[in-house]
Amino acid sequence: MNDSRIKHKSVAVKDVLILGFAFFATYFGAGNLIFPPQLGFVSGSSYGSALVGLTLSGILLPIFALLIISRYGDVRRITERVGPYTYNILLTLLMIVCIFVSIPRTCATAIQLGIQGNFPNVPFIPGVVIYFLLSYWITSDETSVLDKVGKFLTPLLALILVVIGVLGVVSPIGTPAEPTVANSFTNAFLGGYNTGDVLVSFIMASLFIQSVENKGYVESRDRNRMMFYCGVVSVILLFIIYGSLLFMGACVSADVPSDTGRAELLVLVIKRVGGAVMLPMGVAVILACLTTAVGQIAAVADFFHTASSNRVSYKVVAIMTCILSALTALLGVDGIVEYIGWIFGVSYPPVLALMVLGTFASFISHNEAYKGATYAVTAYALIEALPGLSSLE
Repeated sequence: MNDSRIKHKSVAVKDVLILGFAFFATYFGAGNLIFPPQLGFVSGSSYGSALVGLTLSGILLPIFALLIISRYGDVRRITERVGPYTYNILLTLLMIVCIFVSIPRTCATAIQLGIQGNFPNVPFIPGVVIYFLLSYWITSDETSVLDKVGKFLTPLLALILVVIGVLGVVSPIGTPAEPTVANSFTNAFLGGYNTGDVLVSFIMASLFIQSVENKGYVESRDRNRMMFYCGVVSVILLFIIYGSLLFMGACVSADVPSDTGRAELLVLVIKRVGGAVMLPMGVAVILACLTTAVGQIAAVADFFHTASSNRVSYKVVAIMTCILSALTALLGVDGIVEYIGWIFGVSYPPVLALMVLGTFASFISHNEAYKGATYAVTAYALIEALPGLSSLE
């Protein structure tokens, strides 16, 4: 193999930290902030079992999916046994989900919680414009996107969230009440899907792998080992932050109305920790959303640039993604969340099926088994999601 990049045999701690922080930041976006407190809120005194459920579906499952994809080298190697067009169809649909769901949700959350939560009079539309101008500026250089995120944006994000989390755990903001759900573990396990992070693994895998290889880890063994260590960094950070947010949500379950909205609950929890942390939390919200948006805009641009055989430039796709996402963001958090459940309900099952099939590929000798499982799961997901689609206005 004629490659000018240095092939590393040992993992550099600096690379692990930079890329591990970048991976974490890409996973930790809008949904990751608003869902854990709500899961803790309904779990009350059973927050421990809720945290186990959320850890399995919201932390370990996405990282496991990423490691499985890394083992194959790319998503295409997993999908090719289903059919020659499966990769392009699946990734195109997931990129559309990014453009019209994930990325706009980060913007709406950043403005409504991060900015307007501290400065209520800030207008929404100019905020959307500034958010996507900044997002494009960071993503415009394809080769340094994750380096910028891992070196500069994420350390500040992680520091703020860890400090707030420690404050909320060391000095509890209330006493958890009895759970209001029948099974806290199951509720949190299913709730973990709402973060959308298994989809993120499939969406971002190519960019993650490329970033690792750009650091010199080009041999599959070195790449997989590096991906594993970066995954460990992500798991640790996600667990600390998820756990503290979930616990703080449980602590206010005894004296907060049961119909409190997710965003409102997050603001209330942070205010209970202390008024002084509202501004830092606003910064953290903006950073969490921005880093996720940056990663996904880069992934969308890279995919369509490659899929067009380089005929459509990376920057043109990035600009179009920012424009379409900005228009969708005008719906606001509630408007986007209204249809997000249906989209995740359709897209998650086939992706999970492909992950399981990829895990046990060496034991599956016939491609028909791949096709049958994927088609059956996809059909079932569509049928299950139809009632949700009909209820949308």
